[in-house]
Amino acid sequence: MSEPSLAQRARMAVAWTTAVQVLRDVVQFGIMLVLVRRLPLEAYGEFGLINTIVSFMLVFSSREFIGHTLLIRDDGDVNYDEQFLAGCVIQSVLFVVCNIVGVVLRWFPAYVPVAPLLNVMSLTFLLDLPSELRTRMLERSLDWERLRTVEAVGVVSAAVLSIVLGVGGAGVYALLIPSFIVPGAFLIDLFVIAKWRPKWEWHPERYHASRRFGFNRVISVSFVSASNLLESSILAKAVGYAMLGVFGRAVGIANLFCQRVATLLMMSLYPVLARIAPASDGYRRVSALVLRVIAWSVVPMALVVSLLRSDIVQTLYGDRWLAVIPLVPWGMALGALLAIVQGAYSLLLAHDQARQCLYADVWRLVGMATALLAALPFGLPSYFGALLVVHTIAFSMVVFWLLKDRGLSMDGVADALTPAATAGVVAVLAAEGLFRLWFHGWPVIPRMIAFGVVFGGTYLGCLRLFFASLLYELLGYLPQASRVQRLLGFAEAA
Repeated sequence: MSEPSLAQRARMAVAWTTAVQVLRDVVQFGIMLVLVRRLPLEAYGEFGLINTIVSFMLVFSSREFIGHTLLIRDDGDVNYDEQFLAGCVIQSVLFVVCNIVGVVLRWFPAYVPVAPLLNVMSLTFLLDLPSELRTRMLERSLDWERLRTVEAVGVVSAAVLSIVLGVGGAGVYALLIPSFIVPGAFLIDLFVIAKWRPKWEWHPERYHASRRFGFNRVISVSFVSASNLLESSILAKAVGYAMLGVFGRAVGIANLFCQRVATLLMMSLYPVLARIAPASDGYRRVSALVLRVIAWSVVPMALVVSLLRSDIVQTLYGDRWLAVIPLVPWGMALGALLAIVQGAYSLLLAHDQARQCLYADVWRLVGMATALLAALPFGLPSYFGALLVVHTIAFSMVVFWLLKDRGLSMDGVADALTPAATAGVVAVLAAEGLFRLWFHGWPVIPRMIAFGVVFGGTYLGCLRLFFASLLYELLGYLPQASRVQRLLGFAEAA
């Protein structure tokens, strides 16, 4: 049997990643339904604080250095042994620092309850190294079935353990201990099932590129973390915790409907992109397809949610969250833009341009700080508008570097944005017209379904009518592509 092509592997990546993500969401929802009735409120607060501390420390872990292995085109140059040795040093230092912080927290009465939890969570740094190494090995080999199977086994096992501990009265440990299960599953797969062993040899020249890449990425991620922390802290002081919650809910809706598309797609395709020769016709073609999929998906989602914002907010969250409604269009516009930016950013990173990604992250921090100072005093809508400007500039920077480095063509950018905008405007006019004439008096759920059907049908019809060749090419990468193409009136491919 012949080896599957990169296109086939890409389809497998998307399918497996989506399936496991759906499993994870369903499992987490089930855990929430059980534990929210068993655990005290303090347990969630304590775990949230500990998780924030550990997540911040993970920014400086070996993850970004190991990530460089995906960008090495020649299999013979992959330096897993050097990655493991360097990772042992980095993770050991973080393990010690985490435990020291746990001891220091015992001197502050307000943090005494969480101090021992931080000492337990320090095990994360020991488990993270083999877990990340095994994950990158499987991603590099494009073995999606094994990668996602190990992850799924870990997710289900962690859920069972969490429920058992919660029902058994373990308190916050019902949230903490299960977090070790997924990395533990990859550790077992690496050392027990795959029987991989480090050679304990160190060759500095083999690690040089990884060290340079890793330092750039650590600095980049630090800027991202700093910008998020800056935004939360200033918003809390400027508008209060209640409006911060409203802001977070508006952004959360956008994340749910828009940014998840880009996240799932780039999680699946990033290792595939890293196997394609940079500055090649193949890379530019795939880059154009990635941007097209993201833009063509998130633009209609942002428009539909914005138009149905009142019905969606009241149905999902109830009357307590009515203040979110005016912010939803701003949040959806920002979420759609961020999804497209995330896709372009990942394309630039997969093109081995970590330094340019760092510059984009520096701009994100500077731009967000400027928006907070200049726009926030005029209200949250003004702040949203300023963020749209900031991230539009970030997108322009990333696209400029991709064009300059021949990782993307201008036609690819136009093919992603122009059809989405055109079809979106036509669909808005059609759906809004029918809503005012016909759907307005319908019950909420049937009204939203009917609106979505009309909008989606018009959007797809517009793409089929005015951008047929681009749509046909995109459909060719779907499972059962020929059947879907025939359903939309395309002649069967030769």
